[in-house]
Formats: sequence, C-alpha cells, structure tokens
Amino acid sequence: MTDTPDSHLPERLTFTYVPRKGLLKLTIVNFLLSLITFSIYRFWAKTNVRRHIWSCVHINGEPLEYTGKGKELFMGALFVFLLLILPIVLIVALIGLIAGPDSPLLMIPQMIVIFGVYLFWGFAIYKARKYQLSRTQWRGIRGTLAGSAMTYSLLYFGSLMAKGMSLGWATPVMNTVLQEQITNDMRFGDAAFKFKGRAGPLYPTYAICWILSLVALIVIVALIAASSAGSTFWQDLFSESSSPDSIDKAVGYLLVGFLVFMVLTALIIPMLWSIYVAKELRTFANYTRFDGAAFKLEATAGAVIWLTVINLLIIIFTLGIGWPYVNQRTVKFVVDRISLEGMIDVDRIRQSQVPLDRRGEGLADAFDVGGL
Repeated sequence: MTDTPDSHLPERLTFTYVPRKGLLKLTIVNFLLSLITFSIYRFWAKTNVRRHIWSCVHINGEPLEYTGKGKELFMGALFVFLLLILPIVLIVALIGLIAGPDSPLLMIPQMIVIFGVYLFWGFAIYKARKYQLSRTQWRGIRGTLAGSAMTYSLLYFGSLMAKGMSLGWATPVMNTVLQEQITNDMRFGDAAFKFKGRAGPLYPTYAICWILSLVALIVIVALIAASSAGSTFWQDLFSESSSPDSIDKAVGYLLVGFLVFMVLTALIIPMLWSIYVAKELRTFANYTRFDGAAFKLEATAGAVIWLTVINLLIIIFTLGIGWPYVNQRTVKFVVDRISLEGMIDVDRIRQSQVPLDRRGEGLADAFDVGGL
C-alpha cells in the first residue's frame, strides 16, 4: 500500500540547539540603546534576544520562530504603570500631603501593595508564559496556555503560604501541583500537554538537601563565631570603657562577618539545592506527556551547579550586560538534554483558536518575573 499525499506519518521529534553568530553584537547594541533611552529600549532588546535564541532551537531540523514585538511588551508595561503603579504613587503622595510624611496611614497602601504583589505574582508568571508561548511558532503552529491566570495565581499564593508555614517542607507537593496546573493548560496548536505524577519521589532528595543546608548554615555561623572568639570583638562592642575607635573597629568586624556569611551562604546553599533542582527537573519531565509521548530530561546535579555558577559569574563580571548569554546557556542546557520518547503525528495538529493577547508581559515586567 503506497502513501497518498494526504497520509499522516508520525515522526519522532528531536531537539537540537544550533548556535548562530550575532549575539555579541546584539548584546552590545541592546545595552547602548537601552542606556541612551533610559532603559525604554529594553522591551525591544528583550524581543531581539528572544528572536535570536528561539531561532537557534531546532525541532527535527526546523527552527522555532518568535513573533513577539517590542511594542507589545512596551504597551503591556505602560498599561500596568497607568492602571496600577501611578494610582498607588498618587495615593501615597496624597496621604503624605494631607496627614504628613510620618503618618501611620501610609502603612495602609504599603501593606496593600505588599499583599497585592504576593497575590498576583503567580498571575504575572502565568501571563508571561502565555504570551511567550503564543508568540512561539514551529511549522506555523503556535503555542498557548488555555487556562485561567487567576486560578493559577491563587494556587501560587496558597503555595507561598504553605511553604512558609511548613518551613519549606511543602515545597515538593506545591511545586508538583503548580507544574501540573500550568502544564495541563499548555497547548501546541490544538494538541494538549499532560502532566500527572506524585510528589513522593521528590521527598528523599528534598530531605537530604534541607538537612545539608541547615548543617551548612550552622557550620558557617560557627566558623565566623570561632574566628572572633580569640579577639576583643565583643569586649570592644559592649564594654563601657570602649573608645569610639574600638567600637568602630568592632562594628567593622561585625559587618565583615555578615558579608562573609552572606557570600558563603549565596555560594554553598544554591549548590546544595542544585541536587534537588536536578531531581525535580528530571521527575517533572518524566511526568509530562505530549500526544501520548513522554519527555525525558538528563539533568545531573553537577550540570545544574556548573550552569548556575557560570551564569552567576557572567552576570557579576559583565555587570548584568551579559544576560543574553545567560538566557542562551539556560535554553541550550535544556534543549541539549531533553528528548521525547514516542512518535507524534504532527500533521494532524491544527492552529490554536485561543485569542492572542494584544499586550505583552506588563505585570511580569513590573515584578521582574518575565523569564527569558
């Protein structure tokens, strides 16, 4: 039996990252234009970087296409500024003028803002993900999220509360629930993603990382305390006969100790938690299906640590200018390690009918959670 032109032959999807030249030039141009436009150009800069990185991601040899526009991101940010940020600023200024700059009434809008940020953080994440997916095409078919941003936001808010009240022990459960919610809302055209799995397999690794992190914090504090035990630090700080010079010296020693604590914590704790991050990435990939085919992600703790350390060094030594390279390395890390086990009938997938958002990631930009 021969194939007719209308025959649909399932194919195995393979993912590759094919680097293109031009990212360095793009990074420099974006930085200079953002500088002279007082950061307004950042919306177009972000779009240009996404367009470059997306085009390097190939599925079965065909690149992704990013169709977003800088104008859409700018209009989204402007909308949030006029609708939310400006009214809050005017209300705070009005209260300050009427009741005085030290009035306790100023705490009311401040508390509302803090509560609002936590409540709508998940909303911003969801809308940003939806926008990015809807502007991502492969073979002319675009992605989207077909669920409710508010539902996800309330779930995310509950997750924050649960994690805080449980000293972090609710993290595997809540991360699994959040991932299930957003993955089951994902579409490529009219084809849906499916996520199903338990948080149980994550807990042994989480427990190890939690205990190791606690031990590391205790050891760091003990080492800093031991280094001051043989000095006159405490005497200089609390003695009634201490001179101003000795007090200044003691305060300086205290600041140095705090700085050492922060640096060691920032270096050691993320490295320990990379063990859990790698486990979660692998587990969530295994729980995810697309058209019946299962994903697989080869991510080891060592690879995650290396990715994190190099990205951090790029940010530090370029003063943040090298963010496009951080984004590129992160995307390449995932693409190089992900695979799809099974055959997909791509030809039967039709275009998504979910309406496109006209504005970009305004709230995500305000909260700085826009991702890539």
